[in-house]
Amino acid sequence: MKIALIEVSHWHVPLYLPALEQPGLEVVAVSDSDRLKGSEIATRLGCKEYNSVENLLANEQPDFVFAFGRHPELPRIGKLLVERRIPFSLEKPCGTNADQVAELRKLAEAAGVYVAVPLNFRMGEVLDTLSEINGTLPTDITNFAVRFIVGPPSRYINAGASWMTDPAIAGGGSTINVGTHFIDLFLLLTGKPVSTVSAMMSSRCHGEQIEDHSVVTMRSEDGTVGVVETGYAFPSAADIKREFTFTIGSRKAYVQGGNDQIAYRLRDQLELGTQTRRVPFDTDLFYPLFVDKVLGEMAAGVKPFSGLREAEDMMRIMDAAYASARAGGAAQLVQNSSPVRE
Repeated sequence: MKIALIEVSHWHVPLYLPALEQPGLEVVAVSDSDRLKGSEIATRLGCKEYNSVENLLANEQPDFVFAFGRHPELPRIGKLLVERRIPFSLEKPCGTNADQVAELRKLAEAAGVYVAVPLNFRMGEVLDTLSEINGTLPTDITNFAVRFIVGPPSRYINAGASWMTDPAIAGGGSTINVGTHFIDLFLLLTGKPVSTVSAMMSSRCHGEQIEDHSVVTMRSEDGTVGVVETGYAFPSAADIKREFTFTIGSRKAYVQGGNDQIAYRLRDQLELGTQTRRVPFDTDLFYPLFVDKVLGEMAAGVKPFSGLREAEDMMRIMDAAYASARAGGAAQLVQNSSPVRE
């Protein structure tokens, strides 16, 4: 299978490379309009390097593309690939607002083009364990709270992505960057649309234009409340990269996660006490799994486990969260949110 990588200066690209170097896959080209890491990655993969998406697509005919890039550029990149009927993966958040994602989704669906989005908490051992404990997903969630605090914005500056500190380009800070995953996880676990969102955001920790601490509260149509707290406030180092903890309650169990462990209590078997399972919480491990999964889906001709419909639903909530923060935390109705589709 011939594969191309678009805009490889993105910080997630190195997490994909080991999976793309396995037998049977050939990376034929990369593009890098930022001219930061393209030469290095092209040399590692033994492939051609182009200085733009357009030049790559004019000269190559890949079977699949993994597309990255600055957030405002993602819809344009997606449209170029849809026009050429090339199946692809598009880095989240797929744009800076839900209408951009919706437009691309409609084009891809009309063209019958496979498009996956790395909302990676839809796979992996954390989700598998939650599913095993609850018996099936979605389930009857009673409470949901996630805290995901990563390192400072300087990480992006050091990686050559200083645009991530500019809200006009990035669309925001920690909420649109890492909160995406947990808003989507709430939709997946409940299987219900979110009707109302409120949010408070702050840039007090680092003083950048983007928020470095955010609390988003979602309310499903049946009254289920979910809270997603994100930030760029963790003092990251090689030993510990981030804080990732959660509490998720359902009619069947009460689950707490953190430090590579999930602890749970079954409501109808309290005599068993608190049970624990060791589960890796390093989210970097999800990306090789994502590569294998989407390439397998594309080859089998099945729909993506996570695609533009899921990204659009998540971004409708994201838009409402930023609108709420601008309004001092006032609750906002979510437009056109829909349940997770099969």
